[in-house]
Amino acid sequence: MTDPKPAKRPGQSKVASKAQPAIEELLNLRENLHLLLGENPNHFGNLVESEFKPTFEIISDVEFEQLTCLGLNPDTDTLEATVQVKRASGYGGDLCSPGSTEWVRFYISYDDGANWSDVGLGSFNAHDIPDSVDCGKQKTKPLVYTVSYPLSEPLRRRCAEPVLPLARAILSWQVMPPAGQPNWQPIWGNRIEHHVQIKPRRLILRDVIDQLDLNLDALPKYLQAVLPHPLPELEASPFSLADAVKAARVDKIPAHRFATPLLANAVAEGTLSQSNLLATIGELKNHGIDWAKLIKAYLSEQGDTTYEQLNCLGLDYNRDLLVATIQVKLPSGFSGAPCTPGSVEYVAFWVDYDDNCKWTYLDTAKVVVHDFKPLPADGLHYWVGVPAKTAEHARTCKEPKVGRIRAVLSWNTPPSTTNPNLMPRWGNAVETHIEIPPRRRVTNNPEIRALGRIPVQSIDASGLTIAGAGVKFIEFGSPVDSLDRACPFGGTVTVHAYANDTFASSGYSYRAMWRPAGGSGTGTPVKDPFVTGFFPVVTRTPDPMTGYTPYLSTALNPMGQLAAWRTRGVVVDGDYELRLEMVDSAYNLLGTTAWYPIRVDNTAPTTDLTLSSGTPCNKANPGDLVQGTFVATDPYFGSYSLDTLPASLNPPAPTHNPTLTTSSVAAGTWSLQTDGNWPQCGYVVQLWTYDRSIVDSWPNGHNVGYDDVGFCLGL
Repeated sequence: MTDPKPAKRPGQSKVASKAQPAIEELLNLRENLHLLLGENPNHFGNLVESEFKPTFEIISDVEFEQLTCLGLNPDTDTLEATVQVKRASGYGGDLCSPGSTEWVRFYISYDDGANWSDVGLGSFNAHDIPDSVDCGKQKTKPLVYTVSYPLSEPLRRRCAEPVLPLARAILSWQVMPPAGQPNWQPIWGNRIEHHVQIKPRRLILRDVIDQLDLNLDALPKYLQAVLPHPLPELEASPFSLADAVKAARVDKIPAHRFATPLLANAVAEGTLSQSNLLATIGELKNHGIDWAKLIKAYLSEQGDTTYEQLNCLGLDYNRDLLVATIQVKLPSGFSGAPCTPGSVEYVAFWVDYDDNCKWTYLDTAKVVVHDFKPLPADGLHYWVGVPAKTAEHARTCKEPKVGRIRAVLSWNTPPSTTNPNLMPRWGNAVETHIEIPPRRRVTNNPEIRALGRIPVQSIDASGLTIAGAGVKFIEFGSPVDSLDRACPFGGTVTVHAYANDTFASSGYSYRAMWRPAGGSGTGTPVKDPFVTGFFPVVTRTPDPMTGYTPYLSTALNPMGQLAAWRTRGVVVDGDYELRLEMVDSAYNLLGTTAWYPIRVDNTAPTTDLTLSSGTPCNKANPGDLVQGTFVATDPYFGSYSLDTLPASLNPPAPTHNPTLTTSSVAAGTWSLQTDGNWPQCGYVVQLWTYDRSIVDSWPNGHNVGYDDVGFCLGL
């Protein structure tokens, strides 16, 4: 093919030409992306340091897709990014085809961007969906999607020391953003960053003792023993005008803001009472607040976004959640600092999946917010979500379907659940369009959709994920293995399926059964407790004798998690099978699924690190080359890493050979060049080895091996 003339594209860092290529030429480039990059990895010039010269420059182009919002839900420790898909074509085919992949890699920085930690990689599939208009004659593009990824070990401090890190997301169409490169620029896609809030750790008794500045040694032994014990979490208390006045006085928050719950209740249509109104006016007067001025200010404006704003709304394609992203814009006005109950941002979700211009109330989500002083310049960004329940409205892949969704944000008072157009005093509304994912409708039979959060069709007859098939986790769209290798399972293996909501209403129950592969018995019931749901989280406990568990409604179990089989310390490594059985309320058997194979591997890699230089006491002099060997062995070898401690001295990581291996044995040499500028103290070289088992049904969960060696420098 012949490339179009170079052109400056949206988001491009350099000017390549004055000519603007036609959309047909851009579609041609996207269609042939794999061939162009195969010939020249830097064909589009997005690689900063490369021996390959760009042929046609496209960098961070947002013509087809764009990242628009990024937030964190502090209750689930999950980052979520919002992506707009803007065009009808350019995504690799219609809904009956594989389409293409919109990748989003997440990063987090606890030092405001000086250093970044790679959180992980999520994705969703995009397809060609024809342009259309909805029942209100509004264009249905862009279609809005969201992508999520959980924080594995968020930094937590007590509530008096807020943790407000900077999060970053990189969107890239088709080309997977490389790990550990937070400044990488995509060809098609873009990068955004926002500050978020990590939920504080639980308060412990020692925090109270420290706050009172008491002498720990003087405490009785029985009190010292319980110092690490957590205290009960704060619960939202009923609205108190006196407390609100006190909290608002310092920051001069206007009364029509801090008294919002009282005012909303006073003028609510369904609760009008003259006696209550007079009591409210009297209570306000006791605090020196004039009712006439107050109610005039409160009713003067609806949809006020001075303090908070709903910025984005979309569908989490993988988790079937409707997701709204909220920005807290000011440092005060939220009823108190951390360590107080704070206040609540509510979001009501409405849907019109069948495009009949009639809104249906779905649910209301909420997140607790506080005053943060100082507040980052871009504010703090949160997301909330509710189960989307799109399955009952789905069509086949031959019939693309677009739905309308609406969200209404309201501060400290729940928004209406009967009037989608009723605008709250503080907050706003957003409407957008989403793709209703094509899906085979749920049946009246028991089913298993995924094991270990991996689709059962992506697990082969040996119980391993299928190599070379691009297998992804159902909740996040993250790749199972960066090198697309076959993977076994370990730890807790979850069982997922979308169940017909009539199962719960009819009192049906189910149980998961396991047995060694090839067995002829009925199997052993899975009886391990687990949690499911998002808002709220629900703890499930199967019957301790039979393993049967009642079905839940989709609202309480949006990802359809039905069981969690704990294999570690229970079964030996090997091949097993799982199936599901369903019974009615009288425990009459209604049906079973087939047996699905799964290979269990809970064995950590064999890891050995040796020091081959220095004295018998492992002493080295400044300037010496410290070196050794390493071996990492596992039948399902994943990766390894070498680093040097203490981190406080920031020593370099050892160089090593090989730097990458795909075999079951990684063996080689390592070296660490010291110099006279290193502080003279003890150093430790660490070897971490990871297999590729899917441990605990979670991305980045693996069996881990470890070894280390130490040496003294100049001592």
